[in-house]
Amino acid sequence: MTMTSERPFAGRIGGNQGFTVSGNSAESRKILEEQPDAAPLPSLRASVHLSGFLVCENWKMAAIEGLGTCLLTFTLGAGSSALTRSKASDVAVGAYAALFNTVGLSLFVFAAGPASGGHLNPSITLATFFAGLSTLPRSVLYIVAQATGAIVGAYWLRLGLGDAYFPIGVIPGCTVDPLLVSPGQLFALEYMFGLSLVFLAFGVGLDPRQGKVLGPSFSPILVGATLGLVTLAGAFVKPGYTGPSFNPARCLGLMVAKGNMQYHYVHWLGPLAATMMNGVFYHAAPPWVRGKPLREHGDDMIQRALP
Repeated sequence: MTMTSERPFAGRIGGNQGFTVSGNSAESRKILEEQPDAAPLPSLRASVHLSGFLVCENWKMAAIEGLGTCLLTFTLGAGSSALTRSKASDVAVGAYAALFNTVGLSLFVFAAGPASGGHLNPSITLATFFAGLSTLPRSVLYIVAQATGAIVGAYWLRLGLGDAYFPIGVIPGCTVDPLLVSPGQLFALEYMFGLSLVFLAFGVGLDPRQGKVLGPSFSPILVGATLGLVTLAGAFVKPGYTGPSFNPARCLGLMVAKGNMQYHYVHWLGPLAATMMNGVFYHAAPPWVRGKPLREHGDDMIQRALP
């Protein structure tokens, strides 16, 4: 008899903490010894312990993150490249980009969520780490896989498009005009847009209370909608600024393949600062009380997680 593989992970987008264990039984404690982020808010020592690099499941889930980010970068990158050649108005282009990002990210989160957590974005992985929902080893593996996958996806896209790969040199959400946008201005925009994205993603995709209100299956759609909202909000905010990056791995891949890395470090510094701030607020007002059972079906989750 076969059973569905459901590895508990507190940082899974779209589960609203439906895939965690409570830590109140011998079986759950056994799982937590191997994977401390099977439940939220592990101790600092457990969170940064390097033994997580020896857990095979972390590598498997990171591989899914790499593949998903590769496909996401290729798919959304193809749409972005086509938009740079569009003759439509700026408003129409921005609306199309917002819709495309909403649908695209929602579907990818739906697809990758059960297998890896559906991060597909270093910003989300960093945010779960600073919030105590992901361990350091898992976070490092995820970010390396995401960055590698994005580079592979971008080069594959360039291989297919040839000279049609962002032909005018503008990569929406990544490149800026240095004559009109300074590094400080870019950081300010990336920080606030990144914080908005993470705040919304946590609220709709990682808060266990939303699972009771909307159900865990609806949250990937809302996560995609947050990307669409912020895409539309930042599309025309400043001349020379092509919109928020949202995903530093995506920009890394597309910019490396294009051979233009101008200001790319800001695409990492902005989300890093934003996720750290989000972590401060998350720890100040977590959605549960330490020491209390997370949910009634914890025992069922344990049975599915045990080999």
